[in-house]
Amino acid sequence: MRYPAGESPDLRDPSAVRVADLLAWNEPRVALVGEMVGLDRVIRWSLPSDLVDPSPYLRGDELVLTAGISIVDVATQRKFVESVCAAGAAVIGFALGVVADEVPPALIGAANALGVAVLSIPADVAFVEITQRLANEQNRHQLEARERSRVGAIVDMVRRGQASSQVLKQEFGARAESIDTVGVVVARRIAWPIDDAVLKGDIGQNAVAVFPGEKIAGMLSAAREVGLPFGWSGPVGFDRAATAVREAFAAVEVSSRLGRAAGPRDLATWHGLVHRLTPDQLAPFVDHVIAPLREYDLRHRTQLLLTAEVLCHRDGAVPAAAAELYVHENTVRKRVVRIEGLTGLNPLNSLDRAALLVALVGRHA
Repeated sequence: MRYPAGESPDLRDPSAVRVADLLAWNEPRVALVGEMVGLDRVIRWSLPSDLVDPSPYLRGDELVLTAGISIVDVATQRKFVESVCAAGAAVIGFALGVVADEVPPALIGAANALGVAVLSIPADVAFVEITQRLANEQNRHQLEARERSRVGAIVDMVRRGQASSQVLKQEFGARAESIDTVGVVVARRIAWPIDDAVLKGDIGQNAVAVFPGEKIAGMLSAAREVGLPFGWSGPVGFDRAATAVREAFAAVEVSSRLGRAAGPRDLATWHGLVHRLTPDQLAPFVDHVIAPLREYDLRHRTQLLLTAEVLCHRDGAVPAAAAELYVHENTVRKRVVRIEGLTGLNPLNSLDRAALLVALVGRHA
């Protein structure tokens, strides 16, 4: 399900039933009328009511069902919408064939203006059918969420080396006999199509999917449809499944910083390595490299930090750095001496430049 702009389902509760889920029901049938608004809102329960103001009986996140008996004109329709929306209702369902054969336009417009969706309910669908289906879906979602938590705990143990990769093979069951390789995709906990996955788990803010290696191309294509960053591993044998899991988790961290999908090749790059560093790992570089240079520049109105950055990007070439900074080469060399005195790092040395580059990345983390 695609969501309108501004309604990203990022970090959504996977056990919740949302307005968009109702639109996928075959039975009982409901249809969206009006604008695509409020589709990501959670529905906790339903309440049938033909009161003009049912707000005293609402506690928020309801599917409010009405046949329209008491709201036959524009004024009462708007009052009804205002009352249920003020009480925090998630969505309004209007039964056709009792008072009207179509949902009143005034009701639709008022609800949509407040960010609430309106559903039409066919005349042959009883409210109790919707209430029962909603309860069944909530139970199913909760069972699926518990299963994802269980699988997530197993995958996390494999990732941390607390369980063997063979545990994942056991989770595959009889299907493992026909599978030579497996792949792993990790994304933030979002609604993304991972139907081909054999194992689906939740680990903290991440959703993880383990699937047969030959399905990796289709899986990546489906995951990209979500339009959000994710990380994946290359296909590996079951004996290396732990490596694949760690690879996918590392890739999702790189992905979140790059703003795009990331895989094994992205990890084998300078940016892949640096973007996998945590704030705690970057802190010493910022504290002991960036801070001394920044403080010195502020006190003496110099440009040591800028000089270090330019030298790093120019591979330590003094003439090129001097030209970019509009200073004499000797000035650059004098600054290098001062930089080394303050940080212990010489930007003309390749290994020291690597440390300086890490520090420069860390100041923006």
